[in-house]
Amino acid sequence: MNLDDLKTSWNTIDAKLQNSQLLSEQMVLSMIRSQSNSTVSRATRKLRNVTLFFSGLLVLFGAILSGNPFDYTQWFEYVPTALYALVVIAGLKVVISANKAITGVLLVKSNLRESLQKVIYIQQRYQDTMDNVWKISMVAGFLIGVSLLVRNFDSYGLTKWLLIVAAQALTVLVLFGIAKFIFSQFPDRTLSDLQMHLSELEELGQ
Repeated sequence: MNLDDLKTSWNTIDAKLQNSQLLSEQMVLSMIRSQSNSTVSRATRKLRNVTLFFSGLLVLFGAILSGNPFDYTQWFEYVPTALYALVVIAGLKVVISANKAITGVLLVKSNLRESLQKVIYIQQRYQDTMDNVWKISMVAGFLIGVSLLVRNFDSYGLTKWLLIVAAQALTVLVLFGIAKFIFSQFPDRTLSDLQMHLSELEELGQ
């Protein structure tokens, strides 16, 4: 075999290796895209479920405000319940906006990295915002409890009334601490999966 034949054979082998590597990368890229779409679909399903939950809460607090099942007699007794309803409306708006934003992102091979980065940003912003909504809702819930105690102020007396309010505040703080600890131990799987898909893309050099 002369030198020209050797070069031709080498070039042929090299071309086959390059084509094989390119095919493997395309297969892996398609798999990452499929997994990413599955993760995004799971995220949107969760958002739709949260939307239904907040819609139910909004109906509940609307019924409380209109039906007055707690027998409020003073206007200020309605304030905590109205505040909670506003928090629910804000939370509902956040969830719907996040769902719309994520649904609007198309995960295609040509811009898969940018699309994943955008979805991750939306998911992180949504979680941060909902964390604040959750904190405010706990304060509003505490105030609802206080509003129910106002009518019994005269019968309880100042000392007993303050002790009950302090016990309620302590309960809210303990529940908040427990919930925060649990959430820290079990991070959002959707976000971690999206970040994993992005890392896999970076390893491919995409």
